[in-house]
Amino acid sequence: MKDGGAGFDMVLFERVRFGELLDAYADILTQKQRAVCAALLTEDLTMTEIGATMGMTRQGAYDLAKRSRDRLEDIERHLGLVKLKKSYDALLAAIRDEEAALPTRFMEKIAALRKEDGEDV
Repeated sequence: MKDGGAGFDMVLFERVRFGELLDAYADILTQKQRAVCAALLTEDLTMTEIGATMGMTRQGAYDLAKRSRDRLEDIERHLGLVKLKKSYDALLAAIRDEEAALPTRFMEKIAALRKEDGEDV
């Protein structure tokens, strides 16, 4: 079961990545592309089921899903919003971890910025 565990992790990683990209860029995709992505991620349908639902062949559904995923990756390569959000989250976590060592004035500025962004402080 050595390879099975690693393979599962990779599939899970790719699925999470696909979901992150879809969350960030769904509005840029066509309605059909969004539908196939939602069917894969939220409804967990097979390509055959997606094809039947969308009035196309299994191969057509597969091709549409592949183009959609490739498009999301291409958009991320150009805009980098998912990568930027991960960096922001990591920075914020580091600040929270070291909050006691940081000046109060600095933490107040961070709280004000987060409040402006509509985030809980």
